[in-house]
Amino acid sequence: MKPPEELRPRKDDQPIRPSRLEEMRLLIEEYAAGLREIIKKLLRKLN
Repeated sequence: MKPPEELRPRKDDQPIRPSRLEEMRLLIEEYAAGLREIIKKLLRKLN
């Protein structure tokens, strides 16, 4: 049995989530930024 219309969550009320591809892209960007910071620190120590 389906719930009545007024009890079902509406799509307008749901928060907008990024697509899976966009989520993965953001994760990769964060990871790459972290690696860049590590490389900068290592280069400073070597110089």
